[in-house]
Amino acid sequence: MSAQVKAATHGTIAGVPGAWTTFRRLLGYARPYRVTGGLATVAAVGVSVLVLARPWLMKLLVDDAFGAGNAELLAPVLIGMASLETAVATLSYAAEYGYARVGERAMNDLRAGILHHTHRLPLTSLRQRRTGDIVAHFTSDATAIGGVYRHVFAEGALPGLRVMAVVAIILAVDWRFGLLAVSLIPFYALLPVLLQGRVQGASHGVQEAMASLSALLTEFVGGARDLKAFNRENWAAGRLWAEARQLWRGRLRLVVVQGVAAIQMVVYWGASAAIWVVLAPQAVDGQITVGLLIALIFYLMMLAEPVRLIVNSYVEIQTALGAARRVFAFLDTPEEPSGDVAASPPIRDGEVRFERVDFSYTDDQPVLREVSFHATRGTTLAVVGPSGAGKTTLINLLLRFVDPASGRITVDGHDTGAFDPAALRGSFGVVFQDPMLFEGTIAENIHFGREELTEAQVERAAVIANAHDFITATEHGYVTRIGERGLRLSGGQAQRVAIARAIADDPRILVLDEATSALDAESERLAQEALARASQGRTTIVIAHRLATVRRADLIVVLDEGRVLDTGRHEELYARCDLYRRLCDLQFVQPDSASD
Repeated sequence: MSAQVKAATHGTIAGVPGAWTTFRRLLGYARPYRVTGGLATVAAVGVSVLVLARPWLMKLLVDDAFGAGNAELLAPVLIGMASLETAVATLSYAAEYGYARVGERAMNDLRAGILHHTHRLPLTSLRQRRTGDIVAHFTSDATAIGGVYRHVFAEGALPGLRVMAVVAIILAVDWRFGLLAVSLIPFYALLPVLLQGRVQGASHGVQEAMASLSALLTEFVGGARDLKAFNRENWAAGRLWAEARQLWRGRLRLVVVQGVAAIQMVVYWGASAAIWVVLAPQAVDGQITVGLLIALIFYLMMLAEPVRLIVNSYVEIQTALGAARRVFAFLDTPEEPSGDVAASPPIRDGEVRFERVDFSYTDDQPVLREVSFHATRGTTLAVVGPSGAGKTTLINLLLRFVDPASGRITVDGHDTGAFDPAALRGSFGVVFQDPMLFEGTIAENIHFGREELTEAQVERAAVIANAHDFITATEHGYVTRIGERGLRLSGGQAQRVAIARAIADDPRILVLDEATSALDAESERLAQEALARASQGRTTIVIAHRLATVRRADLIVVLDEGRVLDTGRHEELYARCDLYRRLCDLQFVQPDSASD
């Protein structure tokens, strides 16, 4: 059992709010829908009031109609019963629908909050989390939380009012019988309270196990090709089975803990049998009427149902709190800094400057140290160096996925810390080595949520990216669906679509992070032609291992162990920089090739 689950067993989890705070926070998601919830509550109150008449109508039927031989009373009582049940059914449906509507809309808001928060997390924080954990917050955690609104009102507070009403009626009819009924209530309530910590702990363990299983499924589905290539399908199945076994063990543990609460019904039916033994002889002796005996027994049964609902809702709420704590712990993770998009300085020229920038992902491992360079307007700046030199970190800093520990980065003379991250990134076009395309059409992936782009702009971007010809050659052209992650496209086609996406809204700065290193020679040639056209009139920053792709850059920055080793053009660096020359020679790039 994890430390968090052990802590949950005692009612708290380190670093997250207590049960009452978590509960209030959950109710906050229902506040915008309080009108719907209020109407549902009115309907539920109506049900609670109307059902109180059931036993008394039964008494009238037995004593005053059948017992007294009053045939004229028979029809009104039966009509009253039918009308009562129709009203109860109608109001019950209205209450269930209302609470379900509140619950679903509140959970949609919670899921939207999880999605928004995920997008606002710093890159470093996201990298520390498994994808399956975040998916589990959307799915299993939200599902576990979703019923809490129904349990709180329809199966919690309102049955409590019904219990008080039933007890009052029984006391009014026979105070001794009422006292017996009241004496049972503490037995119903005590057991669930004692089980509170265990229910929360077991629920938290189930949610953790579901998250682990979801994480493995995500990983193995995404890595199906590699699993097949290395014949590791059985190994993957074994790991999934082990995680699934942990999940069903956790579920059984939760069912056992919840099932213990059923002992309360044993207490109830035992007491009911005792009351039958006491009251039945009185009915035989004529001390009470048969109709009254039936009514009292019905009221006793009505007392059991709301008490059962209260206890069950209490257990379900504790289960939901276990899931809610996981979600709120995630939502409370600090987000990346943000600002007012409208207040962000404009980017017109795309001039980029790094000034003595230091950065580290962990305190004891610096990644960049006093990095300085300057990319002037409309030029191409390339960053090269061995693996681990810190090249991709430069891109993360420029896009404000992370912020420098010291020094500053400016665009058009404005410190990037003054920009809202969304506004800053809106001025960049980015092409990654392994572009992420999404299920949908080619056109949708090019404009990628920027609905203001016209068809002409999308087509123009595709022409520049060398993608227009292969797109129009497909059966459906720009509305061709490309499948999940663009799997229906070749690597070169996907990369050219990604280039078109990057330049579709005419960004001032183009960032290319290993944009062609994974392509074959012909695909790379087409992509390089596209990038050459796309770079015209823009500041372009290129991260590359393959130095043949950067030899025409206006400025090359050689990075080694997080420091700028040298800067210059290809011929200059080849002549004076040992590291650059060694990298070039390893790739068979000679200085005279620059004139090709």
